[in-house]
Amino acid sequence: MIKARFPKIYRRTLYSLVSVSWLSGTVFFALSRWFMVEGPFGPMKNPWQFPVLMLHGAAAFLMIFSFGFILASHVPITWKVKKHKVIGLAVISVISFQIISAYFLYYLSNESLRDIVANCHAAVGLSLPIILFVHILQAVKKRKTKQKNVNYS
Repeated sequence: MIKARFPKIYRRTLYSLVSVSWLSGTVFFALSRWFMVEGPFGPMKNPWQFPVLMLHGAAAFLMIFSFGFILASHVPITWKVKKHKVIGLAVISVISFQIISAYFLYYLSNESLRDIVANCHAAVGLSLPIILFVHILQAVKKRKTKQKNVNYS
């Protein structure tokens, strides 16, 4: 069970999933926007684009499971003790937006709307590690401050 502080194995797993998802999403976005290849009939998609997208989808799918676990265990505990609510809500909102926008990217057929959703998904996804880092940094600082206060008592 995850408490307010994650056990090391959960932290490493989550950081790995976030890293793989973020990196593969960033690479996919770059390949789809700036690294077209010349085909026999003109520009075409980069051949690495779809394997990278499959990796991104797999990592994101596993992150959805982790997110559900965190919502069921970590969030209720920290909500009760009123720790880092604002940045915690930002993390929840960003991840929720990513899940919803990924669903739309998979099922939308309107190309102009799909482009808007794709750009929003990419922009918000790029910010996820920063928001997550700030959330974790606040928790670490609070824990260190609390430990100092206990040591001085």
